[in-house]
Amino acid sequence: MKVAPSPVGREAGRGLLTLANVITVVAPVAADWNDSHIFNRRWPSHARFHGAVALAMTSTLAGLNLWSLWSPSTDRRTSRLFAVAVPVGYWAPFLVAPLVRGTGVDDPPHPIPRVGGVPTSLLGAAATTLTAVAGWLLDRRTGHPATSA
Repeated sequence: MKVAPSPVGREAGRGLLTLANVITVVAPVAADWNDSHIFNRRWPSHARFHGAVALAMTSTLAGLNLWSLWSPSTDRRTSRLFAVAVPVGYWAPFLVAPLVRGTGVDDPPHPIPRVGGVPTSLLGAAATTLTAVAGWLLDRRTGHPATSA
């Protein structure tokens, strides 16, 4: 069943996708471009290299998504797909990584704050993943043709 086109739903969906992609640009840089990660003297230089690559990659992809979401000249369906895929692809693995033996959320001496015993990094990852999915669902259900802006 198709929902009647709704400019409010469309803008709400695009707004949530925008929020998820802005968080995907800003939060990793704020969390990792410091002595806990990229400039951590205890980390091997190659680990820091990969940290810098990951930050540049997510910032570039999420930034491109922001342009694509709001550009009148892009295909809506494709823009929506990538606008959900990049935040979900970055943040959802935060929820799986702690299940891998030998991994840790904390990197002493840089403990992650907790809310109700749950690391805030995992809460943020879950919230951003859900925000992106909700935005995708809202934008998708508006009934707009694939190429409409």
